[in-house]
Amino acid sequence: MFRKYKWNFVAVVLFASTIGFLIFDIVLFFSIRHYLFRQTFHEMQMKTQLAVELFEQRNLYSATDNFSAMMEFTYQIQEILDSRVTLIDSSGRVIADSDVRPDEVSEMDNHINRPEVKGATRRGWGQSYRRSDTVNLKLFYTAYPIHYRGKMIGFLRLAYYAENFNESMNTIITLIIAANLVGLILLFWVALLSGTVVTFPILRIVRTAKRISAGDLERTFQEHRKDEVGTLARILNQLTDRLKLQITQISGERAKLEHIFTNLDIGIIAIDDEKNIIHINPEIYQILGFHTNNINSDEIRKILETKQLITSIDETLKTGNKKSDELIYPTYFGKKYLRYIVTPFYLVEQSKSGALIQLQNITELKTLEAIRRDFVANASHELKTPLTAIIGYAETLLEGAIDLPNARLKFIRKIREQGQRLEFLVSDLLKLSELEREQPLVMNEISLNTILEEALEELREKAKQKNIEITTELPTDSSVKADAEGIRTVFNNLIDNAIKYTPANGTVSICVKPVHKTRLRIMISDNGIGIDKKYHDRIFQRFYRVDKARSRAMGGTGLGLAIVKHIIEGHGKNIHIKSKPGEGSTFWFDLDVSKMKADM
Repeated sequence: MFRKYKWNFVAVVLFASTIGFLIFDIVLFFSIRHYLFRQTFHEMQMKTQLAVELFEQRNLYSATDNFSAMMEFTYQIQEILDSRVTLIDSSGRVIADSDVRPDEVSEMDNHINRPEVKGATRRGWGQSYRRSDTVNLKLFYTAYPIHYRGKMIGFLRLAYYAENFNESMNTIITLIIAANLVGLILLFWVALLSGTVVTFPILRIVRTAKRISAGDLERTFQEHRKDEVGTLARILNQLTDRLKLQITQISGERAKLEHIFTNLDIGIIAIDDEKNIIHINPEIYQILGFHTNNINSDEIRKILETKQLITSIDETLKTGNKKSDELIYPTYFGKKYLRYIVTPFYLVEQSKSGALIQLQNITELKTLEAIRRDFVANASHELKTPLTAIIGYAETLLEGAIDLPNARLKFIRKIREQGQRLEFLVSDLLKLSELEREQPLVMNEISLNTILEEALEELREKAKQKNIEITTELPTDSSVKADAEGIRTVFNNLIDNAIKYTPANGTVSICVKPVHKTRLRIMISDNGIGIDKKYHDRIFQRFYRVDKARSRAMGGTGLGLAIVKHIIEGHGKNIHIKSKPGEGSTFWFDLDVSKMKADM
């Protein structure tokens, strides 16, 4: 279809008119054709009757004696009536034919079954329009019976060639087509003028609608017409009024949202799927510690390019999942701890358009946590006071009450046992407090084989007391980048626990093997009592014991696995456990190999 309504209107008018002309032409053509058919047969009937009267006046009744006279008669009638003349006897045999040579007349077919002859036999005259078997042309036929003395002795038939009729019809068709073309040309100009008149009010509506769409909401559509165009104008005016009302409401809602965003104590950054900033609230400047209000500030882009945050943004944009974590953001006055939440951002319902980043300054919370950790450290130091008292009391007993045989050794051993336990507890608390301060580990290239051997030297005697066999499976080169003291603490705690919770005559195995070109996996396994799966996560919490009585009896403080977890996480890895009650336990973790080894 055309882009302009006026031309669509003209096309529809011409199309409908063409269909109407076509129907009218078909009806006219067949009406004229039918009329000419009737006129042609009517004239032929009169000519045939005249020829029959002439034939009967000539007294040409004997086909044998008057053959030449009958042929002559047919030629004469043909000249007069401009038609083919055929004489047929009562049996259907052709006696003479003006279009057939005399010597070929006898070879012509019997005509008794010709439609026009049948009609003449039944009702006294007959006619037909068909193709002649003799001359292979379409002809109009009329036939009348010939009577002699009240008896029918034969038939006289006239045939009129259809060429003239067809020429007349062709002429009529040519005139009809010419009239149609002239009519369509005139109709085109009339339709064009009408289309201009009809589309003028519509074009006026379109111009007004364009101005309204450009923001001129004070424009109105003229409603003075009473037809459908006037109705459309009234409806559009109603829609414009509703649009203005909705814009007012939306503006109000937007003002509310702006007020809410402005007064939030959380920084908001909205970005599109290309990570371009499309909105921020003023609080973000306060959180980040600068005063410019430039949306394209390098400082804002700097935080968006933080490796940790950009990873979360990429995952949210890709999967649509919410991501949250904490990051350290350096400023001119020191570092800030920020908590961020990244959620999908939808401009259109069900159509993800970007991400919404919420930033909260949690530096003060981190400070409070540090204070809490310091309190734990201080409390641990305070525990040394009763420890010193207990040890002093034991020394007093040894010096003054040594002569009391029933009590001296019992009290001395109990006091020293509790004192040693308090000493272990304080030591572990101090170690855990140090780890929770998030002090950077001293990462160096170390040999796991060496560290492991040092740990085993301290624990073999303990294993020997329970007749526990310790087996090792170590690679030739076990160089990793790690904190030597931290890994030593990990080995001491895990191997010590394996020995503690393995019955006598059990086994403890230590396996170090490469699992990737850049990692070594350390596994410490035992065939001890095992741990139910529901406790696997909780055993790494501080002071948590699955069997409190057994743990205390074995001298455990409940801090060993918490220390191990902090050390392993400080290396950027996680510790894992596989264990079932009665089937032993396996703890494992990965460490990065040294860079030089990874490059080999």
